Amino acid sequence: MDNLIYLVPGFISYIVLRPFGLFNFQNDSDRQITLIILSLINSGLSATLSSYLWKNSIFAIFVSAIIITGIYFILFVAYNKHSRKLADLLNVNLYDNQGTMEHSLAENPKGKKQFLISFGFDGKYISSGFVRNVDDQGNQQVELYGDGEDEFSMDEARNAYKENGDPLDSIIVDYKNKVKTYVIVYSC
Repeated sequence: MDNLIYLVPGFISYIVLRPFGLFNFQNDSDRQITLIILSLINSGLSATLSSYLWKNSIFAIFVSAIIITGIYFILFVAYNKHSRKLADLLNVNLYDNQGTMEHSLAENPKGKKQFLISFGFDGKYISSGFVRNVDDQGNQQVELYGDGEDEFSMDEARNAYKENGDPLDSIIVDYKNKVKTYVIVYSC
């Protein structure tokens, strides 16, 4: 039972890194496997630190959690910076496990903001705003923000889309939920 304390840093790493989008799980099994792997890596480092450097194993556990979390964060930043170039070079599709909305909104270029205007298939306005957060669990949830919500007509959304003309602008048609979303990318 005493050795179970070594699994805590893996969970700490998971909690700290989760909001940064490092983990994208399609099901609970993926999440559990990731927690196990993080825990094993952290327990190995914790055991090494506690036996060679510090006799106080609790201190070693939390130092290892900080070290591992920092390493994963650096790997995550490097992955985000270089993965698309590497995937293009190797002709690999990175987005097989992402929904269309997630894929489109994952392209968040520096110095630009994504503005969404959503309508039902019946043409009724649903919502609009700048994208703050995108759910990566396949639920197609998007957090929007802005200075109050302006209501758009379908024609106003089409005109804004046409006039903006950014190559990253897109239209997402969700046949399952019967929603059409204009994604308009503005420079900051």
